[in-house]
This record gives sequence, structure tokens and C-alpha cells, in this order.
Amino acid sequence: MEFFNRNHKRDIDLLWLLTHKEITLQYKRTSLGILWSLLNPLLLALVFYIAFTIVLRFQMKDFSLFLLSALFPWTWFSNAVSASTVSLIANKSLIKKFPFPKHFLLSAGVISQGIHFLFSLPIIACLVYYYGKTAGAIWLIGIPLLLIIQFIITMGASLAVSVINVYFMDFQFIVAFLLTMLFWLTPIVYPFDTVPETYRLLFLYLNPLTPLMSSWRELFMFNAIHWSWITISILGSIVIFCVGLLIFKKLSKRVDEVI
Repeated sequence: MEFFNRNHKRDIDLLWLLTHKEITLQYKRTSLGILWSLLNPLLLALVFYIAFTIVLRFQMKDFSLFLLSALFPWTWFSNAVSASTVSLIANKSLIKKFPFPKHFLLSAGVISQGIHFLFSLPIIACLVYYYGKTAGAIWLIGIPLLLIIQFIITMGASLAVSVINVYFMDFQFIVAFLLTMLFWLTPIVYPFDTVPETYRLLFLYLNPLTPLMSSWRELFMFNAIHWSWITISILGSIVIFCVGLLIFKKLSKRVDEVI
């Protein structure tokens, strides 16, 4: 038992160190530091706000809250998956020098982006009160639940893309394209209701980010948990995590030789 506890503590310490490295190195020598993790989606939201409400005159109540309630969690997923694509290659010297679980590098990246997302929650809360709404007690259930689901789905995708890119370096460019395509195929800048009914089931079941992002929006805007969306998200996250884990286990055996 003592040996198990010692190894368990060592793994936790290692994961913490890798996560701390991910956060500190990303914003090293920048003036605003970790604030950039909030400014990037905020500036992107400003562009969408101008394009949709001023130029296209798209009428949407509480548009800023509507947009950011899905854009912030999307940024967590997108940044984590994008960074994980080159994570193993970028840390090849560390992998070759020290024996440690390679998936810790990916876990650290997903956790660090999750921490950035947590910093965005006060902004969401301020917008909620600005638009005359309230943050209900349901947030205490919904936020942890959605955090776990999003961590699982992000981790699964990160495991797969990271190890595939080791063998096929062009894959990082494919991932960038897929993330862009996925952004527009997920109801982030538009409500799910605008998707034609013919394609709604495809959006729900073939894109697990659709019910996940919609669940974040439902929670922040209406203090509600859409349990059918949550169920689909859980099932989708489990499938993606299992597939990602299988791919990682199969291909990671020769990573030390290939890198």
C-alpha cells in the first residue's frame, strides 16, 4: 500500500509539473500572460458580433452571452486538440531521456486549457447578470458534469491526433482543417434550432460536440440541464475516448524509435 501511495503521489506531482510547464511556457515573455487565453476568444467574439449584428443585422437576443457561452468551451477543446497534435514531437527529448507515461503530456495540455476555461467563467457570470439573468444553483451540478464530459472527449481526441501525427507529420494540417470545419458544423455562432430538421439528428449523433456546446449554452443562458443532450454527450465522449485510447496504445509502442 505504501509503495502504491508513493507511486500515486509521484504521478500526481509529475502531472502537476507538466501542467505548470504548459501554462508558464505558453505565455513566457508576454506582457498580459494568461489573460491572452481570455482575450483571444473575446476578440473573436467581437468580430462575430460586428459581422452578425451590425453587418448582417442578425437579430439574436443577448447575443454576446449566446456566443461566449459556447465559444469559451469550444476554445478549450480546439486549443487542446491543436496543441496535442505536436505535443509528443515537441517533447521528444524529454520522452527519450526519462521513462514516464507519455499520455501525461497530453493530459497536462488538456488540463491547462481547462484551467484557462475556468478563468472565463467569471466573464460568463458577469454577462448573465448584465442581461438580467441569474446564476442558479443548477450551475453547481451542471458545470462539474460538463467539465468531466468535455475533459473525456477532449482527451480522447488528443490521444488519437498526437500519436498519429508522429507517424504522419502532415496530419497536423489535416487536424487544423478538421477543427475549422467542426467549428462551423457545431452550433456555436448559430442556434441549434436553425439547423434544418432533416439534419438535426446527424448534428446530434455524428458530432458529439453539438449536444455538449448546446448544453453549456442551455446551462448558462437558461439555468437548465438538457438531460437528453447530456446523455448523448456522455455516450459520444466515451466512444471517442475509447477509440483514442486504443489508437494511442497501439501506435505509442514505437514512438521512441520514430520520433
